[in-house]
Amino acid sequence: MTEQQSHRGGRWPWIALALAAATAAWFVLDYEHEVDPEFPRVARQTYNAFPPAAYRLAEAGDTIDCVAVYASSAALVLAAWGCLRDPRGRLRYSALALSLAAFWHAATPGPLLNGWHGLGWRTIFEPAAPVAQRSTLAAFALTLAAIVIVAARPWRLWGLIPEAKRRGVLGLLSLAAVLVVVRQLPWIDREPFGYWPRWVFVWAMLAWAFAMLRLAPRAEPGRRGVLIAVLLIATSLGLDVVGRGIFWYQRPIARLREIIPGRLYLSAMPTYRGLQIAQDRYHFKTILNLFPEFTPAASPHWPDEQRFARENGILCYNQPPEDPTGVKCIPETLDLADDPANWPVLVHCHASMDRSPAWVGMYRFAKQGWPLEDVIREIEQHRGSRPKSSVTLLYNRMLPRLAPDRAAEDPTAQLLRKNAEGTADPLEQMIARQGEATAKAAAAAETPIERR
Repeated sequence: MTEQQSHRGGRWPWIALALAAATAAWFVLDYEHEVDPEFPRVARQTYNAFPPAAYRLAEAGDTIDCVAVYASSAALVLAAWGCLRDPRGRLRYSALALSLAAFWHAATPGPLLNGWHGLGWRTIFEPAAPVAQRSTLAAFALTLAAIVIVAARPWRLWGLIPEAKRRGVLGLLSLAAVLVVVRQLPWIDREPFGYWPRWVFVWAMLAWAFAMLRLAPRAEPGRRGVLIAVLLIATSLGLDVVGRGIFWYQRPIARLREIIPGRLYLSAMPTYRGLQIAQDRYHFKTILNLFPEFTPAASPHWPDEQRFARENGILCYNQPPEDPTGVKCIPETLDLADDPANWPVLVHCHASMDRSPAWVGMYRFAKQGWPLEDVIREIEQHRGSRPKSSVTLLYNRMLPRLAPDRAAEDPTAQLLRKNAEGTADPLEQMIARQGEATAKAAAAAETPIERR
């Protein structure tokens, strides 16, 4: 088989791109209907226009961006391999510079939270960003652009089209270029916001990586060729780790999300180092840890969080052991978060999938007057799935205690009560038993002790 036939043969890159496009479509069409095994009789609705998972994927740094980081890592390794094997190939250096620019863009996805401008290319044009940060990024971008221009000689690219066609990469390179341009256009960013622009960039990176693979010099057959392939794959995986590390520096606390700018933030369990980086940017005054850390499931990072709070004069609230139902700590934490003296407040549990999003919902309802339908819509978008049945029971238990009049009148609150008919709330039963025990103890204290 000739080189020309080899490069023209095989439709697998286009099949892979088609599968990626089908995956994107599937996530905005496939709604979750699974029953919650913990409380299977509790009915649950979906409140968003698209499946909850699509909103989660649209968030910066989630799965779509991770795919972009890996695809751009692979393209960068293949471009570098081409430069090593063919050092006189001027276009290979241009491809290397473009791959590096794409990798950096994938590793620094936006938007970021207020107060931190990030390390992405758009920061160059952000007037509020520090001058040193903007200057460094601009110098990096200009260096890469100079390499591309000097190596590629854009005024001569038209004559290379027949060669690209012969090598079987013209379509892939053209698609990658078009998609990168489309990624920058605002009209593609429709609900769920951020979803389609991220997918478009993934498709561009896949097309670019497949083109780099076809253009990469062939390794020698035999053991040496296998070893080189293994090294290239390992290097690509290593770059992927580096890219995620850059991303972590931009978002040092997992699932960190701004609820109310400068006032309320939501996240998963932070690490000590993550708090150090985040504190320099957001200056938290209060941390509300909603997980019952007094249980065997306590986080190994909990002592570090307490130490960090002591060292930085941060109020750190934890659910007390004597309140396992949360019937006292929930109103207390809501009041703490509503006091301007405590802002900014970081609220978290362990994964920011159940307790903390549900808590934010109670804050929205009880303190900000949101309709419960809007509350659950926001929870769905953050969780990436419908709230668990335990959230229905939680709201049925707590909302009448927090805002009795609104809980009685809100149509969605009424629907949640109807959804849970026939399902006993174990924590409500525990609260009732605790009340009975307290009443008996009080009655016993008031009864005179008979002496014989």
